[in-house]
Amino acid sequence: MHNDYSVHDEEGTSFGFGAGSALRLGDVTYNMLIEVIKDFEVLHVPESCSKRFTWYAPIPSKRGFFDRSHRHEVLFLCHDEVAESLLDDNPSSFCVVLVDDDCVPAWVSRKNRRNRVVIMRQTKRFYFYDSLLQSLFVNDLIWENEMDRVVYNRGRLDRLISLSEEMLGNFVCITDTGYNLIAYSRSIEPPEEGYRYLVDNNCYSEHEVREIEENVLAVAKEKSQLTLCMPNERHRYPALHYPVFIDNAYLFHVVLACESGSLECLQDLFLKFMRRVVSICNDFWKTTVNLESPWHRVLAGLIDGDPMTEDYIDAQLAKTAIPASEQFRLLRFQFSSRKSFQERSRVIEAAKNLNNGFVYPFMHKGDLLVLLYSASVNEAALSGRKTYEDVDEHVYNPFGIAAGASQVFFGIKDIECAYRQALIAYAMRAPLRNEYDALYGSSDIPCYAFEHVLKYYILTEGCDPDLVEFSFDHSILKRLAEEDRASGTEIVRMIWVYLNNGRNATDTAKLVHVHRNTVLYHVSRLEKRFDISFDSPVLRSRMMLDYHRLMLEDHL
Repeated sequence: MHNDYSVHDEEGTSFGFGAGSALRLGDVTYNMLIEVIKDFEVLHVPESCSKRFTWYAPIPSKRGFFDRSHRHEVLFLCHDEVAESLLDDNPSSFCVVLVDDDCVPAWVSRKNRRNRVVIMRQTKRFYFYDSLLQSLFVNDLIWENEMDRVVYNRGRLDRLISLSEEMLGNFVCITDTGYNLIAYSRSIEPPEEGYRYLVDNNCYSEHEVREIEENVLAVAKEKSQLTLCMPNERHRYPALHYPVFIDNAYLFHVVLACESGSLECLQDLFLKFMRRVVSICNDFWKTTVNLESPWHRVLAGLIDGDPMTEDYIDAQLAKTAIPASEQFRLLRFQFSSRKSFQERSRVIEAAKNLNNGFVYPFMHKGDLLVLLYSASVNEAALSGRKTYEDVDEHVYNPFGIAAGASQVFFGIKDIECAYRQALIAYAMRAPLRNEYDALYGSSDIPCYAFEHVLKYYILTEGCDPDLVEFSFDHSILKRLAEEDRASGTEIVRMIWVYLNNGRNATDTAKLVHVHRNTVLYHVSRLEKRFDISFDSPVLRSRMMLDYHRLMLEDHL
């Protein structure tokens, strides 16, 4: 039976890869090809070439032909007599052409051919070169399949390095955000003192860390990308660096020390290797940041207003504690470019201790967002005072990074409004700092809560009435007013009189016609219920704002 994917000579003999082969045979680059044939008598190479080959076809007969059905990016091995027709009939192809002497054929100079051929003088039998190139494709295919198997099975980075040592042929090491050694090439000796120090001490020296941060991370600018560091007074060999960033957070750093081999070829091989490393790092990140893809994307999607079906949202959030939660608060930490990359990762780790660990941290547009949640119906569970002290202890005090905080909200689909609140709270920190400085003689604030920024936001020309409405609807006073209407009590009126009479319980009691102890009881009960203190002038100013809003609504 005729095989559509084989090469045939005039007598019908089949060459190359047999029937049943897949439609793609690896991903061999031009630089990998040049590295394999560099020790032979090469007469011509392209001035520039970035070709990648997905199939290999030898043409041993000078009168052979190639059935190119479904074949693209083919690398041919052939003689001079058939090279022109192969190139013309297969526009995406490339040829390794064997010639009998040291003369380059005249047709090579043509514009549409000179960058699609390598000319070699044939000093051995054709099948020697055929075997060489077949081995190139087969070895690459086996290597890539083995790496993919590790990724599919959620394997370890050291296993990925182990099966890549023969192909890369040079020392590889992977460190974490603190430059501690995670994995390295155990069968290949470290070529230089810096790498030997790393292996012996399980971390880079301070000098190496400084070089990486100045010469690699400063160039990468929070993006996973290949960076080449050429030899210098401390390093005899060039090195390929690849910092791994997931959601703008620095996670791993991978280095290939290029002691031997073509630098161009090593770059191509290293990028193949790094694709698998990044896949494993993504899985690691999902676990480390306490988020499992794809459900954490639902939170980002809700914030960004992405189209998502209700069934999809419910199915993804069902994997979390969110459906059973009664209330939420969202924090936003802005990462300054002045912060070191490893410190950012430590901030993320510290953020997981907020709210006794009942948090979901996730990256969004370069910021760290932390969703606090609680299954308790107790209104003090996510109080502003607790959040303030929590952020101060775990993030602000050790790292100097303040948070913008939303008000407490009760439905996860309101996270978009909460996100805007957290952004605004941090953006309008200046007037709140001025207020704290005037009141307390200090403007050192670890957490800027939107409930205290709202009054300044309303005074700006660009305030959003929908967000203002949402904010008032989620206020403490609004809840108390609804309870008064339902039960026929007048707690809201009592607190209004109390605040407007200098918090004098005796005067308040006379004006609302109750006993003084009744006033003190209700004040104390509210302070305990919501974890607030009427001694706070910042709290009182927000409550007065809420009262005026209620008066506009004629609810007081």
